Amino acid sequence: MQQIGDPTSLLANGGLGLHGANGIGDHGCCGGIGNQTSGKPGISGDGRIGHKITPPQLVYKVEPEFSEAARKAKHQGVVVLAIEVDASGHPRNLRTLEMLGLGLDEKAIEAVSQWRFRPGYQDGRPVVTVATVEVTFRLM
Repeated sequence: MQQIGDPTSLLANGGLGLHGANGIGDHGCCGGIGNQTSGKPGISGDGRIGHKITPPQLVYKVEPEFSEAARKAKHQGVVVLAIEVDASGHPRNLRTLEMLGLGLDEKAIEAVSQWRFRPGYQDGRPVVTVATVEVTFRLM
């Protein structure tokens, strides 16, 4: 079988680490991440074990405006952003993954920074989650 990750690792069922069973770390177990041999895994691969995280949900959206340069050039398309949604539902650390140019990337960030989310939850508590957002620019 072809090795995944570190070529010197001792893989068990596709896990990463020295003795992991779908874990990452020296003694990871049971689909988790870390060096522990017991307790709940940090991240689960199959959704049945571990600390399930519910994704954030959009509750308020501001539509982006076209830049004047993009409007004149009749330039349209999709800007893809990576964001973090904090525990209070605010987007943070917005980064452009796919750009359009002509000022539309900045307009997308400006709009998404005003969006509000119901935060993701883990074990009944709001947590910071990562999301990918597509902002579509279409001329009518």
